[in-house]
Amino acid sequence: MRKPSLLLTVALLFVAGMTLAACDESEQGRITKYEPGKYQGQTDTQLTSEQRDALRRRMAGQSGS
Repeated sequence: MRKPSLLLTVALLFVAGMTLAACDESEQGRITKYEPGKYQGQTDTQLTSEQRDALRRRMAGQSGS
């Protein structure tokens, strides 16, 4: 009788571990119901003029001009 109870204990611990792993904080608040054709993410922030200048310089360096 010892083996079935040990197997049951291990199985219950496994299920409990998987259940607790599903409660990861990074998984909370994410979109779970999607609507086709509609972006539901956060809005983008505006770039500063310094960031735009840095991107232009980087683009010019990559284009070879």
